[in-house]
Amino acid sequence: MTGTIIGNQNPLVGTTYTYEIKPSGLSFGLKGDYEWYLFKKQKNGSWKDITGKPKTGEKVTYNFGEIALGIEFQMKVYETKKGLLPGLPSTSELAGSCVLIPTSNKVPKIDKVVLFNRGAKDVNKASYRDTLIAQAHCIAMFNKEIEFHLWEDDAPGKGHDASINKNNRHTRSYKARVNEKGIAEVSIPLMSDEKILRQMANQFLMKGDRNEGANHEYYVTATYSGQIQGASQVNVDVANPDYKGQPQNQPKPKPQPEKHTPKFPAGQGGGPKQPDPKGNIIEAVFIDDKGNELSKVAVGDKVRVRIHSKNMVGKHIQYVVWEYDTTSNDEVYRSGNIKIPADVCDTSGFVITKDIFGKGIDSPIGDPDSGTQNYFIEIISKDLSAESQKFGVNSEGLMQVEKVKSAAGVQNTQKPDKPGSCICQEQYKDLIWGGKVSCEFRKKVFQISKRAGIDPNNLMAAMAHETGGTFDPTCGTFKKKKNEDEEGYVGLLQIGKDAATDLKITRTELLAMDQIKQLDYIEKYLYLPLVRGKLNTLTDFYLAVLFPVDCGKGNQPNHIVFDDSLPISYKNGKAIKNLNYWRNVGYAANPSFHKEAKEKGKTYVWEIAENIKIWYDKGKQNKVQKFTCQNAQETKLEPVKTNKWHDPVDNPICTLYMQSGGGGKGTIGEHWGLFGNTRNGSKHQGLDLFVIPGSNVYACVKGIVHKVKWHAGYGNTMTIKIIDKESFFNHKRDYSLLYPSNGEINQSSNFDKTKDIFLFYAHLEQVLVEEGTEVNAGKVIAKSGVSGVEKGTCAPHLHFEIFTTVYAVGMGLNYRCNPGFYIHFKAPHEQSENELNLQKETAKTRIKNLYGKK
Repeated sequence: MTGTIIGNQNPLVGTTYTYEIKPSGLSFGLKGDYEWYLFKKQKNGSWKDITGKPKTGEKVTYNFGEIALGIEFQMKVYETKKGLLPGLPSTSELAGSCVLIPTSNKVPKIDKVVLFNRGAKDVNKASYRDTLIAQAHCIAMFNKEIEFHLWEDDAPGKGHDASINKNNRHTRSYKARVNEKGIAEVSIPLMSDEKILRQMANQFLMKGDRNEGANHEYYVTATYSGQIQGASQVNVDVANPDYKGQPQNQPKPKPQPEKHTPKFPAGQGGGPKQPDPKGNIIEAVFIDDKGNELSKVAVGDKVRVRIHSKNMVGKHIQYVVWEYDTTSNDEVYRSGNIKIPADVCDTSGFVITKDIFGKGIDSPIGDPDSGTQNYFIEIISKDLSAESQKFGVNSEGLMQVEKVKSAAGVQNTQKPDKPGSCICQEQYKDLIWGGKVSCEFRKKVFQISKRAGIDPNNLMAAMAHETGGTFDPTCGTFKKKKNEDEEGYVGLLQIGKDAATDLKITRTELLAMDQIKQLDYIEKYLYLPLVRGKLNTLTDFYLAVLFPVDCGKGNQPNHIVFDDSLPISYKNGKAIKNLNYWRNVGYAANPSFHKEAKEKGKTYVWEIAENIKIWYDKGKQNKVQKFTCQNAQETKLEPVKTNKWHDPVDNPICTLYMQSGGGGKGTIGEHWGLFGNTRNGSKHQGLDLFVIPGSNVYACVKGIVHKVKWHAGYGNTMTIKIIDKESFFNHKRDYSLLYPSNGEINQSSNFDKTKDIFLFYAHLEQVLVEEGTEVNAGKVIAKSGVSGVEKGTCAPHLHFEIFTTVYAVGMGLNYRCNPGFYIHFKAPHEQSENELNLQKETAKTRIKNLYGKK
């Protein structure tokens, strides 16, 4: 039986500590010799022996350097005993072990920031052909990532004036980690961004100057965890190639956001759109989690940004949120780099915190922005920044942000064009079928149509035809069987199996959506390759739904769409589903088009045109008759709300501590239990939810207990195969990754939500149901524990995974998604003081499994 190592498990770097081995009280015989070994945890989770020559004795000392900061070490002591009788070999066995994570003995900070031209005769002078060096000299920040930004200085005299230079920051950022010497260093090649830098530098002038003069003055700032921690004090003068000796003394123009990039207001009112030959952003607006555009919010609300682009898929952008002032604009939020996945995409968004709101306040006393602010969006194209165009900002397009919510609440509708007028009556009064849908629905149809360059009445006619005039997002054949492997159609445009695949969504997810959310995917459908740019007529629009390959032929009345005389080819007794096949079977599948009088067996474009025209004309009789905006005309069909979900534990909160007891709020412990490469680059396959051993563990959704098994490292485990996938998808939330820079990810590339989905529970104390049992949401299936953790833990938790293969244990992150999208757990910053203290106190004691393996 092993003993105990006594000593500090979180030693301060640079300080010497004594560690002592206390043998087990059950040890018998003579004491042997003790040898101490030290192992370092690698990124792949394995342990590397870094001992060198072992220390010996019952007491030893260790001193960890700064390079060890935050790294997990394992200390092991082996006892070697001589043979009891002469000639017998000596024996060696483990006497004790513990885990150590060194911490800092100093307050982490950036002590100094410098910018210079390395190798030059004068390190403070350069040209646009040179590469500058930026360094941050840090204390107690080994391996931390520092982000540098280059600024052009327009402030007169020495020092930097943030209010003058706030729009003079280069869009590119440079990142480096602090080395063992405490220095983070980056190279800044001026030549690669010369055009952009010169435009930025010549855009604003020093107060009293008429031009920038012979030199552009640059400095850098160093940022850690999103906050600027320091700036270089001596500027580097870069020769201005545009200087021609012009006279001085012209007032400085008003600062603005980056002039080489487009900026957009929320909602309507943006300036004229100007094309970019290589790709452009068409529009960017503020939205909420439901996809509704926002014009008024308050501190504490979450906002997202919807971006509409053309020819930008695969390219990278960044968005900046600015607080609008009549004299200058304040940057309040800047996103990371975003890769455009589709022509219409929604960002994960952010919460308007008090800190963000505070960035828009220029003066602590008497600033009108201290109560209400107005925000607009700037889009920075990282790949096409030089070619991007500018867009205007006006008062009608700004999103208002209140420090405290007004009695009227948050508004997400546009402002009426005239005081007292109803927006529907002013803008949507002639929309066909408008009387069958809500104000919000009408508004969104207009916005989609405007972006796509189509007639909104054609879109309404097509949806009316496909839903029989009900606009029911759940109608169609799919909901009868709900089988993703079979044909079946669902929703406002009757999305089928292949179309859903193209839209990267399942029909089960579409079935769970309301009208408003489903319109997002109707819009994406309009941008699919077969139909994009071909929606020229009402008939074309319906062909895009009925038979997309013929979209664009709506002006060819005698073109044959379906023909049951076309030959069908077979292979191994099965029909080959090529274009001839679908034209042939399409005739019988669409009897409403059988209008020919002479030649039967064929469906012509003119027949389809007549059919859709009937629904267009019916729509004229279903316009809105009485305009009461969001009240009497609200007919939004909500999905059936059921209580068919239960979180796996009561009040789920993420763990803040590691098994060893290290961690806590503000440390690596915050992301140690999240999904992804969150353990200093090592994989964590699920989500760890802090819970006291013996607590209830619940079935999240209706399913069958697929497997109950003891597994090394996980202890007692249970796997549930989901039966009610609809309720599962319906519970999905818009989760924003908490620590993407520390390895947290959305899902693995081979997570396939169309397959069977399994829920995996680990470290259970007791399992209360057997394999094959059907369980409903909220059923108590187990008691939480610490099984599988041989040495015990200071962070008792439920380990929870979601995967799409029969049994994914041992497969790394493969087939898995981030449980945070389904479990509405409390992040570190959302936990109460009592919850934080409970985790802190629990971490002081190592809890061991009392019930063995079964």
